[in-house]
Amino acid sequence: MDNDNTQTLMIFMAAGLLAVAAFVLVLGLLSVIVPEENPVHARLRALKSRDEIGGAKDRDLILETLIKLVEPISRSFYSNNYSHQIQIKALLTEAGKSDSDKAVWRFLAIQIATGLVIGIVLAGIAFLLSLTTMGFAQALIWGFVGLFGGVVVGRYIPPLGLKLEAGKRKTEIRYTLPDTLDLMVVCVEAGLGLDSTIQRVGEETKRMAPDISLEFQRVTKELNAGISRSEAFSNLGTRAGVDELNSLCNMIVQADKLGTSIAEALRIYADDVRTRRRQAAEELASKASIKMTFPLVLFIFPPLFIVLMGPMVITAMGTFFGGK
Repeated sequence: MDNDNTQTLMIFMAAGLLAVAAFVLVLGLLSVIVPEENPVHARLRALKSRDEIGGAKDRDLILETLIKLVEPISRSFYSNNYSHQIQIKALLTEAGKSDSDKAVWRFLAIQIATGLVIGIVLAGIAFLLSLTTMGFAQALIWGFVGLFGGVVVGRYIPPLGLKLEAGKRKTEIRYTLPDTLDLMVVCVEAGLGLDSTIQRVGEETKRMAPDISLEFQRVTKELNAGISRSEAFSNLGTRAGVDELNSLCNMIVQADKLGTSIAEALRIYADDVRTRRRQAAEELASKASIKMTFPLVLFIFPPLFIVLMGPMVITAMGTFFGGK
């Protein structure tokens, strides 16, 4: 009996170690999706010892090797699925990542690798847990079930992370757009042309609004490459995926075609966007009281009732049932 308990304990410990290893490996794969590195993190990493840097390089090398091994599988699996490729490219664009073909295939490889890692780990856990109560054949079947379920679930983790990052980027663009428009108004009223204004604002907003700065710099590169102004601003509105920025691009193109004052149009639109931002903040503030109701009911009121009513219940039970 003691040997059976020891064997069961060892199996549970092995399953736990497999789960932890899968979690660490999936985090590493997801970190590879974002090639840009925070400069603060880069400086802190430079201050570490050589051994730690070597360990980080070894980890990155392992992840890169895994991605290179899986990339041919992704190309053979998604080569004819053009709709999925377009969807991934749109997600990368909205998240502010490179949307080249190489980046798309790299992301698809990470998607498959994440599914395989989670599937293998779940298969091992299901096999080990089933082996304690079932035969080898049934445990093997449950292992295949865990493998299939892990592959299916893991396939949706990278796109979900990319959608969350894209949503965060859209929120940041909406929040910093009014201040960026004010800077554009100042530049236009100072005598700069529209192209020069876009270039100057892109340089000045690197710290205040890095996402908008990146998009404006890309517009400047497209204009320097010979792309028409209307097409460049249309691409800007499509890439960002933000309605406010798309409306701004349409307004600039229309004002440029009609010859109206761009400074006045920017000032009016800046006031309108700032009003929307204030209304959105007021809406979130009004929803806060409703959202607080659920944690109050689930987590605060029950302990409070136990603390307040518990002594009274214990005293009453002792009074009425103490004689039994």
